[in-house]
Amino acid sequence: MQLLHGLATGQVLQRVSSKNNTASALLSGTAATEGPVTATLRGPGKKPLRGWNGKAVGQARRGTFKALLQGVPSGGPYRLELRSGKQTAVVPSFFVGDVWLLAGQSNMEGCGHRSGAAKPHPLIRAFSLRREWRAASEPLHILAESPDSCHTARTCSPEESEALRRTAVKGTGPGLHFAREMLRRTGVPQGLICTAHGGTSMTQWDPAKKTEGGASLYGSMLLSVRATGQPVAGVLWYQGESDTGIADAPLYRDRMRRLVSASRKDLKQAGLPWIVVQIGRVFGSRSAAESAAWNQVQEEQRLLPGHIARLETVAIIDLPLDDHIHIGAAGHPRLGVRLARAADRLVHGSRGEARPPRPKSIGEPYFDKSSAGIVLDVTFDDVVGGLRSHGEPQGFALVHPEGQKIDDLFKVTLHGATARLHLRTTPLSGTALSYGHGVTPVCNITDGRDLSLPVFGPLPIGKPCADLPFVVRWKKSPVLPASVPLDKVTPPDLDAPGSEAVIQEYADSLLEGFIDEHLVWQGKSGQAHFAAKIDLPEPMRLAALMGYDGPFRLWIDGKPFFTDLQGTNPCIPDESRKAVRLDRGPHTLHVALDLNNGRAWGFFLRFRRLDVTPAQIRSKDYPKPLYSV
Repeated sequence: MQLLHGLATGQVLQRVSSKNNTASALLSGTAATEGPVTATLRGPGKKPLRGWNGKAVGQARRGTFKALLQGVPSGGPYRLELRSGKQTAVVPSFFVGDVWLLAGQSNMEGCGHRSGAAKPHPLIRAFSLRREWRAASEPLHILAESPDSCHTARTCSPEESEALRRTAVKGTGPGLHFAREMLRRTGVPQGLICTAHGGTSMTQWDPAKKTEGGASLYGSMLLSVRATGQPVAGVLWYQGESDTGIADAPLYRDRMRRLVSASRKDLKQAGLPWIVVQIGRVFGSRSAAESAAWNQVQEEQRLLPGHIARLETVAIIDLPLDDHIHIGAAGHPRLGVRLARAADRLVHGSRGEARPPRPKSIGEPYFDKSSAGIVLDVTFDDVVGGLRSHGEPQGFALVHPEGQKIDDLFKVTLHGATARLHLRTTPLSGTALSYGHGVTPVCNITDGRDLSLPVFGPLPIGKPCADLPFVVRWKKSPVLPASVPLDKVTPPDLDAPGSEAVIQEYADSLLEGFIDEHLVWQGKSGQAHFAAKIDLPEPMRLAALMGYDGPFRLWIDGKPFFTDLQGTNPCIPDESRKAVRLDRGPHTLHVALDLNNGRAWGFFLRFRRLDVTPAQIRSKDYPKPLYSV
């Protein structure tokens, strides 16, 4: 009697669920005698399990047999003794627990230093690329031992495989650390099916290539799972670095949809859980467009749970590297726990595990009296134990509409589930916010569970608006005596002979759009006047956006339009606003600012169109005024 299919020595059978802690296996083989087939299961104490001493499980006829093991309890190692007449077949040891599919590229294959390898455990087994069950130990993946051409051009011998395992300098990945944490959480044996391959892209994992069998990564993965004869508890997927090209990045979401859908169909597991690792950092020369594509893949991975059911994304942007792109040995234990938290919730329905942190809202910038500056509150969902960091919180970035980082964020403070960003000045319309911007960000914010904030963005700050440029070219007066209060002043004619007015451009101010005169005004009292012109190509409904650090007044076409006698430091762009409707053609602007006893530095002035559509705002295709003096 010989067992050929359905159960192998050292195998982990997949239990039905964490509530039904039993597994089944359909066995087949050859038998010289006909008649009933019985099974005896013995536990670690070598005594037969209750109800499993000579239990009828199948039938032998015409030289073959089939047997169904049903209701095998979780645990092990078990010894199986099959009997048909006087013939027997024995499986010396097998287990029942949870089996996980490891797939993706090099970070799942394992490229961390061996110094950080997880210790093997007798209840954790691996189904190697050779498709043999063995004790799980690093490195889990030896590509050269695979029988499939997608992994190697020549399949090495078992002796060569063991030599490679002994001599590999690198090879630590998240799989074994994950299995140890799941064993601790569930108490049942764990199995790992190894199918990852470094440097591979989504096109190489394309389900359309399954007909190529072992010549394709997807086909090879199916062959490995089917060789076990069992379902799997879930898929751990770490891939994406090879799809960060400018052409491939926009396709990542749809490719993942097809891959997940096909795997569920081909493995006949409609709700097969997927746990995806969001790619991290990479060092090396990249153009701005290539860096943006890297961030695009990260953003697509972050959003996958909203597009694919029973899928979770785990962030690792804060974990250390062992080289320019691979998670290091010190990071894999933390990644293993993060994956296990997601698996416990997604696969086993643990109510004690919330989802990983995710952005909830980005507030409007505002002036914070306690810090006397502009702040922006970013709030997150599913933060357990509050946000925290080792050292100064880092990772957020303001991003210009054209993609470059804006260095106006100088400090981050953490308040429960909110990160408060302290800014040098109010962000201009169109400014966006990212966490993990670029390819080499420093990110160190987690919640109390050591779950990292995900890389996200760029996401818009506030509602998109049709903001026009600052007025930065003015005809300005010298400091004039404050003979009457600002609200009683009649604007002087700066074009009149003897006015001593001069034209000045402020385009190079330290703060964009700031009419900065503090070097001239410091220690002085009085008033200063500024004149400019604005020419509209069509009638417009505008909002005048103003900021100032002294008593301020604005005239449009010689008529008082806005007055604030309480203006004082600091000077904040867009702090005040007022709407106006102007006809087509030229209009005059006149600003007066009281020097506030030498404390005033200057002012900001720009306009926002209020009469354009959202589509025009997105395209920026709408008429704009021209400025002159």
